[in-house]
Parts: sequence; C-alpha cells; structure tokens
Amino acid sequence: MIDFLRSIDVKAYNQIIEIAGRPNLLFSNDGGKYHAEANYNMYTIQKLNKWIENNKLSVDELEQIFTFIEHSWSVYLSTYFKAKSFVFYVWGDYQIPALRLSVVSFYKELELPFKCALNKVNSLASVMNLYHQELQLNQCTILEADPSSLNEYEAETPYILTVYSKVILC
Repeated sequence: MIDFLRSIDVKAYNQIIEIAGRPNLLFSNDGGKYHAEANYNMYTIQKLNKWIENNKLSVDELEQIFTFIEHSWSVYLSTYFKAKSFVFYVWGDYQIPALRLSVVSFYKELELPFKCALNKVNSLASVMNLYHQELQLNQCTILEADPSSLNEYEAETPYILTVYSKVILC
C-alpha cells in the first residue's frame, strides 16, 4: 500500500513499516493512567518533512501512510486485545515540526489528553492538509516581531490543535 514511499526514502519507509508492524504499545485497565498511555504510545515522525517541504510527498500520500498505520494498529489491537476499545489519533506538532500519532484505551468519560482547545476532525486529510501547508509556509522568511506583542496575542488567542481521532472497536 505504501510502496511509493520506498522509492522516495527507504529510511522513512522502514520507519513507517516498523511503527505499523511492531508497535510498542502499553495499556492499562485504569482510566487514571490515560495520559501515561497516550505519552508511552506516542510516535513522532519527522523523516517525511523534507519530502513535504520540497513538494515531493502529497497530502494524499501522507493520508495513505497514516491510513496504513491506523489499519495495521487496528489489526494488531483486534488480535491481542479482545473486547476492548481504543482511540487512535494523529496531529501535526508544528513546534518540532513532526506528525504525531498515538493510541489510548477508550473511556467514555475521558477526552483526548491534550491541554489545549481541540478541533476534532473525522478526516486524516484535514490534519495532513494543515501540516503540509505549515511546512510550505516554513519555507518563507519569517520577520522577527516584538516579543511583547507576541505575549499579548498569545494571552488573547487560545491555541487550537486539529486532531484526527477514531475509535477502534475490538
């Protein structure tokens, strides 16, 4: 499914295959461990950035890569964790920059473990589009701003993170 990636970058391809095929995931039956699960099960993918920045990897191809991981993890979880549900999620971390993904146990009363406002989307393409655009903008020269004006802006504008999430039923 993601063989196109092998022809672009073998290291990135191998990283994705490793993440998809042999995830090192840890789960608890305690809802209080939700945030620990999310942190332990989080993967960061940066190897694709140079290809995105140079427009050699499309949004559609990015979506295929993360759909491949989501499907692989769903099969893995269904095989080893019967009668348990999980939440798979993906987001762009623009400060690193990197694409991140994780999976946690599903608890009806718990939200995604982020400490900011969330824009939850049902489409991987939404997250991939935003990330792709952000990396393209990073190619532009950025002028330095007055630090005091940035602090005022940050205080008035909450950070909103766009996150793709999907419940995996086993």
